[in-house]
Amino acid sequence: MYANPLLIMTKTILPLLALCLLLLSGCAITSTSTAKVKKPQKHYIGLMTLVVNSDADISQLDSATYEQHIRGKFNNLENDKYRRHLEKTLVRNLEHPSVQTRLVKSADVFDLNTDISYSEFLQKVRATGVDGILFVKQGNYWYNTSYSTVHFEYTSSTTASSQPSTSYHTYLIDIDTLQPVWYANSLVEGISAGFDTLNNHLARSIFRKLRKDKYILAGY
Repeated sequence: MYANPLLIMTKTILPLLALCLLLLSGCAITSTSTAKVKKPQKHYIGLMTLVVNSDADISQLDSATYEQHIRGKFNNLENDKYRRHLEKTLVRNLEHPSVQTRLVKSADVFDLNTDISYSEFLQKVRATGVDGILFVKQGNYWYNTSYSTVHFEYTSSTTASSQPSTSYHTYLIDIDTLQPVWYANSLVEGISAGFDTLNNHLARSIFRKLRKDKYILAGY
């Protein structure tokens, strides 16, 4: 029996189109849980972003914590590209006429690959006029691989998809007490997305929580 070429082509193309649409429609999924270490006493009007790749928990930004977990890690060469992108993303997500909090990027204050002492660090942070530090720690970064199989009339095709995921701990540290007043634990799972998507979802989630918990003031 003669097979209709158009029918065969349709049966072949439609599953492929469905698979492409599924992959293109992928986005990142963000879950963020927060804890108020101290009830908000005020709205923070200025924050400096500080991004560090570390597994340490921060209970106070004292000299010991700085020397062990921060010095040489927030302005090193190794993670410069990622840090700059995340800081830029954080600033972009906070730029809105109704937001009354400004963000200062640490990359604009501290020279790259330069040793900064604890006293110099505090001096430069306070010189910007901010009243808080938005300290973001990137934790683990991993890929989850899933497999999709499309069956055709005479054959089948299996496609592997790697999904990047990462975890973050974010602290809002008061510049006067040097202690965290707010904490967020975020898990960002991406589907067919890179760290650009992950960072955007993280930034939106963080500021949504900061507004809800009344640490920053915004009318939207």
